[in-house]
Amino acid sequence: MAAKKTLDELLSEEADSELLNVKPRQAKAIDTAARARAQFEEINAFVERNGFAPGKGGESRKVGVMERSLQARLRAYQDNPELAATLGEIDRHGLLSAAPKPEPKSLDELLDSDDPLLIDPNGGLFELRHAKGSPARPDMVSEREPCADFETFKPLFDKAAAELSSGVRRSVQFANEQEIEAGGFFILNGVMVYVAEVRDPHIRNGKRNARLRLIFDNGTEGQNLLRSLATQLYKDPNGRRISDPNAGPLFGSEKSVEVQPAQGQDRVTGVIYVVKSLSKLPEIARLDGSLFKIGFTTGNLETRLRGVEDDPTFLMAPVKPVMSYQAINLNANAFERLVHHFFGEARLDIEVKDRFGKAIKPREWFLLPLPIIEQAIPLIVDGSILRYRYDHRACAIVEASKA
Repeated sequence: MAAKKTLDELLSEEADSELLNVKPRQAKAIDTAARARAQFEEINAFVERNGFAPGKGGESRKVGVMERSLQARLRAYQDNPELAATLGEIDRHGLLSAAPKPEPKSLDELLDSDDPLLIDPNGGLFELRHAKGSPARPDMVSEREPCADFETFKPLFDKAAAELSSGVRRSVQFANEQEIEAGGFFILNGVMVYVAEVRDPHIRNGKRNARLRLIFDNGTEGQNLLRSLATQLYKDPNGRRISDPNAGPLFGSEKSVEVQPAQGQDRVTGVIYVVKSLSKLPEIARLDGSLFKIGFTTGNLETRLRGVEDDPTFLMAPVKPVMSYQAINLNANAFERLVHHFFGEARLDIEVKDRFGKAIKPREWFLLPLPIIEQAIPLIVDGSILRYRYDHRACAIVEASKA
């Protein structure tokens, strides 16, 4: 059996075989210049994409996080002459050849110097881009101001007040925004209001609106929307409309009907009118003589029929008055219910687009012989219409009790 070798003998043998001659692994040198070249190419690519150096696109432009980082990196290259010389051969846009800036002489110059130490590459993180902005303000907010030509309107207020005292005019509860028309008087919060002008009338969401010039008897004026004034009158427990002294038939229309004048506690609440359309549309024109609008207004009828060419409830066309009636103790809602119920089968089913392109379905146009309307409206005025019905097939008004 061979004798075991000692440790010294084993090491001696390994030393002779050079197995222990292991060279230490050398760390790979970091090529700083190569990394700088790759990073500078990112700056070149930015310039080729945008046409300007990072951070130089104009004061009003928002600078993002990546651009700020490239801007700081470029400034570091410009401030390092040795590195700038190394990168000169790939400086295709002359970014490193700019003359060095003088040393800042004040704090303001230092802050404006684009020093990389003063540039926050994460500054864009604090820019609010998706937060809700301030709520939009209306184009015009009405505020009362002194009326420069109040002397023009003062006689109108004096006359209206005198007519109220004499009973020619009446103060009635405000009940319908359709009552607001040019030339109308109202009482809002104890102040008499005169509607001097109605501008830009339009229909929105199926409801009439307009810009008003309002004159107040305290010598001020305001530019309110029609629906805004209506809202204030509704909210005021004492909001009133001052009736028109000539609420009777107007225009010298083809036919007008006198009804029993108001007596005692009765009051004139509006005018029922009948008009025919002068539309040139073939489907409307061919119905001439049998198509009529039966409407109700609590204000001046002449004013109500102004601007009908822009009103889809009037088929976006001019109309011709046929007859009108004073209404005693009748409100707009009651009238609408009565007419629509009584002549429901004769209502014209039509759709009209307003000037904004929205489809509106007028509800007050009826296919009826004029004599039937002449017979029905007095019954509506005195309330006896409830005892009758309209037989569409027979084209006749008959007693409701008859089958």
